[in-house]
Amino acid sequence: MFARHVWFGGRRRTVRRDWEREGAIVDLHGPRLLVMAVAIVALNLLDAWFTLLFLSHGGQEMNPMVQVILDLGHHPWPFLIFKTIGIGLAVTLLVLAKNFRPARIGLWIVLVGYTVLLGWHLFLYAQLDSVR
Repeated sequence: MFARHVWFGGRRRTVRRDWEREGAIVDLHGPRLLVMAVAIVALNLLDAWFTLLFLSHGGQEMNPMVQVILDLGHHPWPFLIFKTIGIGLAVTLLVLAKNFRPARIGLWIVLVGYTVLLGWHLFLYAQLDSVR
C-alpha cells in the first residue's frame, strides 16, 4: 500500500486480470475518485466553518472530543487543524484501499453523510437568519 510508486509516480492504473481487482492495490487513481475525495474535504471544511459560526452565536458542540479540542484555547486553529488532518488521513487511506469493497462503501458513506450534514447546517443557518 505504501510502495515507493505511490509517492513518487505510479505505475499501475488497474490490475492485469479482472479476478484480481477486488483487494488489489494500484497506484494511479482516476478523476472520479479525485472529485469524490476533494468533495469530502470541501464538505469537511464547510462543516468546520458552520460549526464555528453556530458556536459564535451561542450554539453548543455535541461531539465531546471536538469540545475538548475547542476548549484547548480561545482560538479555532487547533479545531481546524485536527478536523482537517483527521478527515484528510481518513480519505487518503480509503483512496489507497479503493479496490477493497469496505473502502468504497466507506467513501460513499462519508460523502453522503457530509452532504446530509451540510443540508442540516443550511437548515440551521436559515433558522439563524430568521432569529436575527
